[in-house]
Amino acid sequence: MTVKLVALWTKPNDAEAFDKDYDATHAVLVGKLPGMSSAIFCKSMDPNAQYHRIAELIFDDAGAMGTALGSPEGAELLADAGRLSETFGNQVDVLTVEEQSRI
Repeated sequence: MTVKLVALWTKPNDAEAFDKDYDATHAVLVGKLPGMSSAIFCKSMDPNAQYHRIAELIFDDAGAMGTALGSPEGAELLADAGRLSETFGNQVDVLTVEEQSRI
């Protein structure tokens, strides 16, 4: 069963700079995760929304996700998430979910 790590990024103190940094660094690190099937990056269209960006990291199963996050690439990604939060004054809320159905 497909599983996802869903990262929900709150509003940063400088959205434009955050987006540039996120795209240039963080999204590139996501792409290096071993065993990831795909990733979806989204940006809120609502300036009043609680979350500024959302990312879905998609894996074939929980084992593949665990292996990816436990890898050196996973450690680098998690460290960069902390760096982004510290630099831009926001936080990332993370959910791990199992896909139930698609329409």
